[in-house]
Amino acid sequence: MDMNSPAPDSRPAIGFVGLGAMGLPMARRLLRAGYRLTAHDVADAQVESLVAEGATAVDSARAAAAASDVVVLMLPDSPQVQAAAGGADGVLAGLRSDALVIDMSTISPAVTRELAAGVVAAGGRFVDAPVGRTSRHAAEGDLLIMVGGADQDVDAAWPVLQNFGTDIIRCGPVGSGETMKLVNNLLTATIVAANAEALVLGVAAGLELKTVLSVLRMTAASNTHLKSTYAEKALRRDFSPGFATRLAVKDLRLVMSLAIDQQLPVGVGAAALQLFSTACSQGHALDDYTSVITVLEGLAGVELQERAEVPA
Repeated sequence: MDMNSPAPDSRPAIGFVGLGAMGLPMARRLLRAGYRLTAHDVADAQVESLVAEGATAVDSARAAAAASDVVVLMLPDSPQVQAAAGGADGVLAGLRSDALVIDMSTISPAVTRELAAGVVAAGGRFVDAPVGRTSRHAAEGDLLIMVGGADQDVDAAWPVLQNFGTDIIRCGPVGSGETMKLVNNLLTATIVAANAEALVLGVAAGLELKTVLSVLRMTAASNTHLKSTYAEKALRRDFSPGFATRLAVKDLRLVMSLAIDQQLPVGVGAAALQLFSTACSQGHALDDYTSVITVLEGLAGVELQERAEVPA
């Protein structure tokens, strides 16, 4: 028996709002762990798939909160979180006294702090816990989770979070999880964009792709995306989304806002935002964000492809 798991009769009732590419597999993990789950999403098909596995469907975030000791939010952006939380049909209107809200969306830290204040005013507790990695990791319970909140509230959230991830990091007070997620995604997105620039430049200048890859992977320029993500996706022309380009744009816009708040320049991130935005405008919004390479390929008149023997 996992000694970190609560006994079945002590498990809190959980409301889950947001059943997208990440939320749906996360909600399934709660069901399979034996939690009583109440689910809400604007897409009926997503909810119905959970009902077939034992969840209870409700028609509003308010109803999900009213039925739950813990409410998990997993929504695309700040406006969707604000809409799900506020108003007559929002989480705050149905929140139980001392209920815990765990917002796992990637949103503005400022909006996170506003939401936390609303939850506390309604008699509840709050942590922000955005995630890293992909929907495959969500299904496997292998996410990285960056948590912000008071220690006692993070402690209360911990048994629930353990169903989703193997690496759970305390980042500080409310909003710190979101801030850490944006810092991470700034670096990740700029690395993905820089990889594309370097590979396309090398090939356009007459080098063979396998030579460029071999050398880069043996120097300090090497990185995880160059070794795996590009090899497995972009260089095989597989742009099925592990992380969609539109989400890279959304996150980089949040980074820009955070940087303005801190009065700091993020010029490299701004350049990456332009590249990813261009990829979206060229039809790659829903493709994997390594599809940013196509923007540069189009300018250079080359196409980078390795169907076999991508160097390790």
